[in-house]
Amino acid sequence: MITKRRGIALAAAIALLTLGSAATAQAQQAPDISKKIKVAMVPKLVGLSVFKANQQGAEQAAKSLNIDFLYTGPVTASAQGQVDVFNSLIARKFDVITTTSNNPTQLAPALRRAMQQGIKVVSYDSDVAADARDFFIQNTSYPAFGKALVESVAKYAGPTAEIAILSSTKDATIQNEWIKAVKDYIVATYPKMKIVTTEYGQSSPSQSLTAGLNILQAHPNVTAIIAPDGAAEVGAAAAVEKLGKTGKVFVTGCADPDAIRQYVKSGIIKASPLWDEVKEGQLVMYVARLAANNALKPNDHFTAPGLGSFDVKDKVIIFSEPLVFTADNIDQYKF
Repeated sequence: MITKRRGIALAAAIALLTLGSAATAQAQQAPDISKKIKVAMVPKLVGLSVFKANQQGAEQAAKSLNIDFLYTGPVTASAQGQVDVFNSLIARKFDVITTTSNNPTQLAPALRRAMQQGIKVVSYDSDVAADARDFFIQNTSYPAFGKALVESVAKYAGPTAEIAILSSTKDATIQNEWIKAVKDYIVATYPKMKIVTTEYGQSSPSQSLTAGLNILQAHPNVTAIIAPDGAAEVGAAAAVEKLGKTGKVFVTGCADPDAIRQYVKSGIIKASPLWDEVKEGQLVMYVARLAANNALKPNDHFTAPGLGSFDVKDKVIIFSEPLVFTADNIDQYKF
């Protein structure tokens, strides 16, 4: 009889644990959306393809999360332009501001002021100062992406290549992290590879083209350009094409597949790492909803339907591993 009672008690306990786990999973997968919230997405600048893809995903997710969504930002890669947008959003009492920063310190005072007024701040892609946001969605780990960038050209330019870096702006948080990761990986893996110059295209395709032409004309021995910026990669590839250096100089970066498709197919870009920008935009909205609900802790774990499970460590969420576009797979992606 005692054994039977213990068996019944154990079964009941297991049932309660199972129900509890199921309830927890359901809660994670279905955040409270009973209250409509206002969420803004502020990119470094409007018009750039990578940020348009984020916008596309964010708009898709906002509909199912009862979010009144606004996409707005400066027309050039300007930190002050972003600050002006933040001030407007604060005055309009938005619930959440999401942003990728042009300058982590210059943006911080306005974002701290937003937080003081009860507005949640979620940075993505390029972080702001840690005390000026509630959570940061990091595209992929910096060492993994640095490795992916170097390996995307090393196979073709060779282990002793002279390479150039063409970035966005000098103050861009994420580009600087990637450049550091690139340098660390080169030192550890290709000690005879040499970075001869680092230039900036201001996240503008036309300015990046000019910078790319200057690199190739000033450094004729360069056989690879690592361009960790969407516009920079397009500009560098266009420069290689314009100077007739296809097959002699190889380019990689982090542009959306639509922006670089022609250069991948022509062989100027053999491999180009990124991640799914559309899905990242969806995750930004999901985290914004959780943040607005006060349903996410600095160290936590959650599941976003259709996106996967994510860990939160010290308010940082890593989105994915690098996704490398090549001539074999690029037509599978349309964004």
